[in-house]
Amino acid sequence: MESKTGSTEQAARQPSGSQTSPRACPACGVATRRVEARFCSACGRSLDEAYLPADALRASYNLRQHRIVNRSDARASGNLLKSSMSSIFPARNSNGASTTALAFVTYSLVPYLGILFCPGAVLMGGVGLYNSYRAPERGGRRASYIGLIFGVLIFCAQIFLWWILYKIPEWTTR
Repeated sequence: MESKTGSTEQAARQPSGSQTSPRACPACGVATRRVEARFCSACGRSLDEAYLPADALRASYNLRQHRIVNRSDARASGNLLKSSMSSIFPARNSNGASTTALAFVTYSLVPYLGILFCPGAVLMGGVGLYNSYRAPERGGRRASYIGLIFGVLIFCAQIFLWWILYKIPEWTTR
């Protein structure tokens, strides 16, 4: 009798449908760490059998990334993270003139009125380029070159737009 009572109590403690061995994630195939886990520890996808598009999207971003256990591993992966993120994000630009040149380039994209901002983009791009060679630790050389080049190109496009605006009355009278 006691064996029947003990087995029923044990069955009552285990939730129905629970598995005794860890299951594998349907998105990345990594085995779960706990039997009662609801989400994959590697990719974050729900371990339920139901299809959820948000889980698949989240799993695609974190595919096969494992958590770090040791501090030495954390330091090593921190360096790895910095090197992988440096390819995505450019170096920090503390050169104010080059960021101002990029702002002028953005404002110069306005048709007809943007011609007022093109000289500012070229001027600030030149100042930023001078500053980037004078103090290389500030960065901004690439942004300064972009400000100079796009300032000149957009100025040419704006001149062409103004020329068309000037010639339209002459073309309509013919």
